[in-house]
Amino acid sequence: MSITDELRAYAGSFYLFRYKDVREKIDAIADSIDAEHESACAAAYGNGVESVVMPDLTKYAKLPVDADGEVIRIGDVMEWIDLDGEVSVTCSVDAVGVGCFFAWDKNNGRYAQKCANAYRHYHEPTVEDVLTEFAVKLIERGELTNGAAQTIAEYAAKLRLADDGKEQ
Repeated sequence: MSITDELRAYAGSFYLFRYKDVREKIDAIADSIDAEHESACAAAYGNGVESVVMPDLTKYAKLPVDADGEVIRIGDVMEWIDLDGEVSVTCSVDAVGVGCFFAWDKNNGRYAQKCANAYRHYHEPTVEDVLTEFAVKLIERGELTNGAAQTIAEYAAKLRLADDGKEQ
C-alpha cells in the first residue's frame, strides 16, 4: 500500500487520450512523493524510530470556543440553550473546525456542523442548580418572592448532608 494510492486512483480517472499528459504528471508527482516518503521512513527507522507519528496539530491551530469562552475539544459534551433558557440540544463533539464543531445529528442521520459560540459546555446540574431552578419556577408562578439564594444554599447543604452536624 502506498501513501499515494488515492492520488493515483484520481489520476486513473483521466482515461481519455487528451488528458493523458495530466495523468502522466500526476503519476510523476505520486512517484516523487512515494520515493520521499520511503526515504524518510528508512531514515527514521535507521535512527531507531519504529513508526512515524503525526504531530499534534492543535499546537498550531486555534481551537473554537463556546459562548462562555471555553475551548472546545473533541469528546466534550456541549449544550445549546434556546431563547427561553431551556436546554434543547446536548451533543458530543466528534471534530472541530474554525469557529465550529461537528456532532452526530440523530434526527438527520449524519454529522452536522455546529456554530461554536451558540453552545456552551454541558455541566451536570448541582443541588444548587436544581434548587435555583425550583425557586425560579416558584417566582415565575408568583408563589415565592425573589431573594431566595440564602435559603437555597442552606437547603442544598442539607440535601448533600453537608450541614454543620447539628440536629434539625
